[in-house]
Amino acid sequence: MGEFAKQTNATYENGYIRFFLGEGENRRQFEISGDALLQAFEARDGTGNALLEAFEQGRDEILAAAKTASATPTTDGIIVLGSGDFEPKNDRGGISPGEGDNPLL
Repeated sequence: MGEFAKQTNATYENGYIRFFLGEGENRRQFEISGDALLQAFEARDGTGNALLEAFEQGRDEILAAAKTASATPTTDGIIVLGSGDFEPKNDRGGISPGEGDNPLL
C-alpha cells in the first residue's frame, strides 16, 4: 500500500476505495468509485490493488475533489466522489454500483 493510502486508511470495498481525511471532529469519510479511478486515473483494471495504485497516482486531484465535495451536506456521512468529479481520460468503467452501463446495476 502506498503512502497516500496509508495516510487516509484507504481500503478497497465493493468496487470503491473508501478513505478518510481530516483529524478529530473534522475527520470525514469518502468513497471514490472504481469507475472514476478507471476513467480519470487509468487504473489497469477493477481489482483492489489496481484501484489503490490509481488512487495513489491521483492524490492531488482526489484531494482537490474531496475538498470541494466536503462542502456538500450528506445524509449518510459518506462523501462520494464519482466519474463526474474528474476529467475522464478514457471511457472505461461500469464496475461501480450505480455507474457505467451495466444493465444489472
